[in-house]
Formats: sequence, structure tokens, C-alpha cells
Amino acid sequence: MDWYDYMIKASEQSRFNASHWFRYLRKVIFEDHSYLTEEDVEKLLASKELTDFQKVSLKYAIQKHTPTHEYVVSLNKPAKLTNVQKMMEKYRHG
Repeated sequence: MDWYDYMIKASEQSRFNASHWFRYLRKVIFEDHSYLTEEDVEKLLASKELTDFQKVSLKYAIQKHTPTHEYVVSLNKPAKLTNVQKMMEKYRHG
């Protein structure tokens, strides 16, 4: 299975579930590269299998420096535990 086929399957699995779709995008789009070729992206954007939302989000996720790209890349970064720890302290001490 190539990355195009992977994304077609992903689109079927995540149809009408944005957070699920973004989790699939994070597996193929990274800060400095993507597993998808330009040809893959063109074919995906033209395919009937993807919803309009999936097409638009893919289009912007693949473009560096867009908010969508930054969001997808951020999904691959570890959570900042200091924020969680501060929140836990707040609730612990009421």
C-alpha cells in the first residue's frame, strides 16, 4: 500500500470526524517533510473519496506556515506537562 492508498483508506475511516482525519494527517505530514508526493496530493484533491472538508484541510495542512499545517505538526509534539501540572495544582488547592 502506498501513501495515496493509505490516505484514501484514512478518508473512509474518518469521514465526518475531523479529529480522526487530523490524526491521519499527522502520520504523513511533518514539520520539514511529508510522505505524500505532489502527485499524491493532486490525486487526493481530485478524488471523489475525500469529503470537501478533507480536501480543504489536506490542501492547507500540506502548505508550510499555514495554521492548519502548524496544527497538524503540533499533534506530533509531546504535550507540555508544565501546563497540566499547573492545572492540577490549581484544582488540588481549590
